[in-house]
Amino acid sequence: MNKNYYNILGVNKESTDKDIKKAYRTLSKKYHPDVNPDSPESEEKFKEIADAYSVLSNKEKRENFDAYGNPDGQPNPFGRSSGMDDIFSSFFGGGNPFNDQNRKQAKGSDIRVSIKLSIGEIFEGTHKKIKYKRKVSCSTCNSTGGKSIMCGGCGGKGIVMQVHNTPLGRIQRSVICPRCSGNGNNIVDPCKNCNGQATVTKEEVLEFDVPTGISDGEVLLVKDKGNSTKGGKNGDLIINITEVPHEKFHRNGLDIHQRIKISYKDLVLGSPTEIETLGGKIRLNIKSGTQVGHILRVPNKGLKRGNQLGDMMIEVWLDIPKEITEENKKLIESLNI
Repeated sequence: MNKNYYNILGVNKESTDKDIKKAYRTLSKKYHPDVNPDSPESEEKFKEIADAYSVLSNKEKRENFDAYGNPDGQPNPFGRSSGMDDIFSSFFGGGNPFNDQNRKQAKGSDIRVSIKLSIGEIFEGTHKKIKYKRKVSCSTCNSTGGKSIMCGGCGGKGIVMQVHNTPLGRIQRSVICPRCSGNGNNIVDPCKNCNGQATVTKEEVLEFDVPTGISDGEVLLVKDKGNSTKGGKNGDLIINITEVPHEKFHRNGLDIHQRIKISYKDLVLGSPTEIETLGGKIRLNIKSGTQVGHILRVPNKGLKRGNQLGDMMIEVWLDIPKEITEENKKLIESLNI
């Protein structure tokens, strides 16, 4: 049975891209391996959540899943039917046995890695270099696994016919050959380099650009950089983004929030103040009579994503000195305000 990616993220088919992203970010933070270091269940849940988001955040995969119940576009036997192949799939399993095009090419497994980004790197965009291990095609045997002969069970076709008794009578069904696992041949002299596996483990170095404004919990997909498999195509590399919290700046979408402390005198009388932003220092004029807790908006000083620019949101707070001299005490007591 195919997974219900909507249920995994706690959303429905009517949910917008924004709803799906919000649900993913909430769940990925809850089940992230860094938050639950000794919980294999949380790690599996995190992978399941990331897998669901990788499907529902991709327009083509989501449309395939909605139509067929499968992100790759392969019809679901319990979903909509659109032709003879669907009818074969529904009643006989595995598609039309007379149509070799329905034999789907194998795909290697995806690899997931995580990278941590500071808010400064997210603001400017950054270039990253990572090392990871993956299975690649064995060059010694050209990914064949070694010397092989035609499988006697299927005659090299990779599929065999099975007869099943059903309420409709005896029906033939095509299944993957159990002797050769669908390869059509059996290895008789395994390659010494890969031990007949057709792949070997290799450390890869990958360099890539991270776009500006990327959010915590988002993923970057690098096609064909996952594991290789015999007779199939490579899986993908999925890069999970984790944003490192900043002691001063806090983001809300593309907006950046920070709190500044202003003296009582400057709040009452007003004063020009130097403010730190991600793009450098700016000069801001604090108007007289500014209230504690008031939020000042500085346009276009937040994060950038495509053609969108966020703002800098500055919360004004009162700077109360921890130590005060006797002379200052008398001055404060003499104030009639």
